[in-house]
Amino acid sequence: MPNKTFFNLPKERQKEIIEISIKEFSNHDFDSSSLNRIITNLKIAKGSFYRYFSNKTDLYIFLIDYTLSKQLAYITNFKPEEEYLDAITLSKKLVIHVLEFDFMYYNYASFLFHACKSEQFKSYLPTNRKEFIAIIDIFQDKKLIRRDLDKNIIIFYIFRNMVLLRDFIVERLNIPEVEFSKGYATYKKHEKSINEITETYCDLLINGIKQK
Repeated sequence: MPNKTFFNLPKERQKEIIEISIKEFSNHDFDSSSLNRIITNLKIAKGSFYRYFSNKTDLYIFLIDYTLSKQLAYITNFKPEEEYLDAITLSKKLVIHVLEFDFMYYNYASFLFHACKSEQFKSYLPTNRKEFIAIIDIFQDKKLIRRDLDKNIIIFYIFRNMVLLRDFIVERLNIPEVEFSKGYATYKKHEKSINEITETYCDLLINGIKQK
């Protein structure tokens, strides 16, 4: 985790360090990412950076916590009236929230995808975090998710698959990377088509693939 000197920095500088670091890790896995590139892009001396973080691993773990907290806050931000929706509609809202996050915070989502594939950091990811288990508890209390299923499998099924769904949407709608990187504007441009794909996905999520 960051040293105290990091939190003593102005909020704007903290944000800059976070964003530049996430961009590096979103484009490279942990082993091929470069702390030197991050430091160069921040235009600071290497010694100054090590006053904030002990090493690359320390920075990476902090960024996992940071991005997951951002994702969790975004996807669980339901309006009071939305909490009483039926299972299909509520599931669709959850999926839409995750997709919106992935479009708006493309680098965050890509970084988490790299982190999910790393054995070294799997203990820090959603399937092992009580905050994500709590989401499943809420949905089970609302009788929207079966109680006989392993919660870690449910988290994997919902959250890990969202990255794959996002990539499927980008490919299906032929969204170039330069457009995708524009974030929410791109999401709004393709919102109707995204909703149609999401509708089908949620039907599959709730009802499975068995012939009716």
